[in-house]
Amino acid sequence: MEIYPQTVCTAALAGLGAILSAPVLYRGFKRRGTGVFYEQNYLIQRAPQYSTLLTVIVVVASFLAGSGLFGELGLMILAPLHLAPEPVWSLIAWLGVLEFCVGLVFMIGGWYSLGECFTTDAEVLDGHKVRKNGLLAFVMHPAYSGIIQSVLGAAMAAVSPLAILLTLFLVAPLWLNRAKYEEALLLESLGPEYKEYAEEMKWRRLVPKFFPIGV
Repeated sequence: MEIYPQTVCTAALAGLGAILSAPVLYRGFKRRGTGVFYEQNYLIQRAPQYSTLLTVIVVVASFLAGSGLFGELGLMILAPLHLAPEPVWSLIAWLGVLEFCVGLVFMIGGWYSLGECFTTDAEVLDGHKVRKNGLLAFVMHPAYSGIIQSVLGAAMAAVSPLAILLTLFLVAPLWLNRAKYEEALLLESLGPEYKEYAEEMKWRRLVPKFFPIGV
């Protein structure tokens, strides 16, 4: 069994991210379900979270397959890019590590930027207000953007086409759908102030407004 440096770096970054995010996640979980309005729709609340968890499981399995734990069949199913010349898949993996790092900054930074308005579910809290600080000055949903970037980066670091496809065609659309739902909810609750903020952001939900294109 061979452990690659990209695997070690990804694991180390994940551990650091878990430590840094623990305080804000604890507070977010405590606020969950305490809002003045709470959405029960599965596609809004749970589907994005479960799809992310599923993809993370595939990523971990792909790292193990790339290390030879599941044999040649596991390698071909989960991490077939390891069969390409090493310079090719190694470059993809290192780019994935970089993307994973950027994603963690957006995800954790987004949670902290929301402050007392952060909860792990889609809901409007008592005293909810428009926040424009931190990463919210660059993109409307930095945490969702960071989740997608983190999972995509980890999938690339594991050189797993399956995990990359799951991220692009399952994880990303579900989080984008939740972002759009939250915007409608906040427009109804916060009114013109939130609309003004959204227009300042050019309605950039996941891609910072300083990029020429994006959603």
